[in-house]
Amino acid sequence: METRRQFSRIGWAFVVFFLVDIGIQLLMGVGLGLWIAYGGKGMPDVDYLMLAQASMYLCAFPIFWLMIRRVPSWKKKDGETISIGAFLLWAVVCFGFTYIGNLAGQIMMGAVETVIGSVPENPVLDLIDEMNPWTVFFSTAVIAPVMEEIMFRKILIDRIVPFGQRAAVVVSGVAFGLFHGNFYQFFYACILGMIFAYLYSSTGKIRYTILLHMMINLTGGVVPVVLLQGMDGFSAATVFTLLGIVLLGLLMIGSIIGAIVLTCIYSWRLPWFHGWAPIPKKGFWRTVLTAPGVVAFLVICVVMFMLN
Repeated sequence: METRRQFSRIGWAFVVFFLVDIGIQLLMGVGLGLWIAYGGKGMPDVDYLMLAQASMYLCAFPIFWLMIRRVPSWKKKDGETISIGAFLLWAVVCFGFTYIGNLAGQIMMGAVETVIGSVPENPVLDLIDEMNPWTVFFSTAVIAPVMEEIMFRKILIDRIVPFGQRAAVVVSGVAFGLFHGNFYQFFYACILGMIFAYLYSSTGKIRYTILLHMMINLTGGVVPVVLLQGMDGFSAATVFTLLGIVLLGLLMIGSIIGAIVLTCIYSWRLPWFHGWAPIPKKGFWRTVLTAPGVVAFLVICVVMFMLN
């Protein structure tokens, strides 16, 4: 019963985070609409990204933290330190599975297009031409990696790992994938979330996952914006843009091959530790998935996926 209550509290914390964020963004939209309706000038599109970040992390996150801090947490002592070489291998795996997961999302949405007979919109790519690169950099490569790692690794895993490292890795990864709210990002976010979760729960050091997260977002979120916006017309800058696209393609192919090879060689050697919290009589996963807060979280995520 205690396990069910703990996971329900975690689920409700995420539900409230979503609702507060959505509510504030709706209020921002209404306020901006009224401003324009009564003769005010519209805000530049580049400001919307920062407003969304402010809504999530300045307004919704503090409430989320006040709710989830009531759930008992655990901190790994004397965490392991990984070498630069090992970190680079982890980076190869992360990049490779990011591309693999992204391809899986594209294939799935292509199948959806075939079934429904229309073209699904990618909520990320649709905004690229309107984004300011510096705004994207600060939001995507700095704020998001730090805050998301704090939420989905530090805060979440510290409260789940007593039930076992595998449980913590799965819950953190799936929750992180669902958090993105669309199938284009779900698969790679889910896989990356599990990799980050394993690395954090094994080392106890959040700095590794934050740095990896920054590298992934910089390469996958900021660099493409700069390159695609540099494709207008033909100039010397266009040549460098094409060179950058080629290098990104080589990175994609090389990291996919590297990730598959490294996974085949080392995955079975990875150590896992068991939990020490008592397992519910009805089974761990049944208890978790029937917790009211978790059910509410899943319902909201399904609605978000359908809307997107």
